[in-house]
Amino acid sequence: MDKKRKRSRSPEKTSTERRDKKRYRVEAITPPALDINNYQLVKKLGEGSFGKVMLASYAIKKQHVALKIIEKEKEMSHKEIKTEAAILRLGRLCPFLIRAYATFQTESLVLYVMEYARGGTLHQLIKQKGYFRSHEVRFYSAEIVVGLQFLQEYGVVHRDLEPENILLNKEGHVKIADFGLACVHEFKGSKAYNGISGASGYMAPEVLANTAYNASADWWSFGVVVYEMATGKLPFSPDGTSKKQLETIMNREPYYPERVRPELCDFIKQLLKKDVKQRLGVCANVQDHPFLSSVNWRNVKKLRLEPPLKPRIVSAKLNLAMALSIPPELT
Repeated sequence: MDKKRKRSRSPEKTSTERRDKKRYRVEAITPPALDINNYQLVKKLGEGSFGKVMLASYAIKKQHVALKIIEKEKEMSHKEIKTEAAILRLGRLCPFLIRAYATFQTESLVLYVMEYARGGTLHQLIKQKGYFRSHEVRFYSAEIVVGLQFLQEYGVVHRDLEPENILLNKEGHVKIADFGLACVHEFKGSKAYNGISGASGYMAPEVLANTAYNASADWWSFGVVVYEMATGKLPFSPDGTSKKQLETIMNREPYYPERVRPELCDFIKQLLKKDVKQRLGVCANVQDHPFLSSVNWRNVKKLRLEPPLKPRIVSAKLNLAMALSIPPELT
């Protein structure tokens, strides 16, 4: 299924990182100059509408890293670059966010050096399994919830949450990634955004309607991800225009197979409330839902829970066919 991504039509502000008792701020710090020759490109890991991600070997420390390469565009502002760099820096504070080691640029490219998640993506794991059992859905949901709530504490709205942007490390723990469409506001609060942004099938109705929204949109997208883990399918058709997708959401209800347990069904239904004010994550803490009542959140945050599924480790061997697509500037 081809997914159409849409960049927001309204620019957002970036900010400085500072945390006190009530306020949170984020800032992108310019790293020291780096030499691209320190990185040996191995193969392509993925590609999206804004660039590609390459597996690279960092010669100095002899470790593998993920190198996100974005071609500079006229519509890509300096603020957007700083915003993504700032959010990636938060990865050092939360185990469920992908971490950036450095950000630098050439004349025509922006490059983010990030940790390499060897377990692939949640999307790949769902395709491999078909669908997850309840305890498996609970494990991945809990780690994603902690990651999303951490982002929200820092005023970050992801706006592109989907299984392909949820990576897994070699042990199988979650790593939320791809903050290219994310927004950051200066202080924690209820600031709203406009603009259609995200992947088809995962955008909240308020996003598709191009009305004001905030972190509520991420909780809807999370609900879609949970449904996909539980059933192997999307709850609503991703086909057609934004208007068509919105009509589908507003006029239909998802189908729940009998194998999906009642508490999990209700969890998904509460996340997919069309009325933002009634949506779980907005009207109540997601952690308090009965489906997650057995979760030891302290152990989740300390990575003490063993992942129920073992991901297929992505090979780090050189792939010459993939290497042909490396931008000429980096070869």
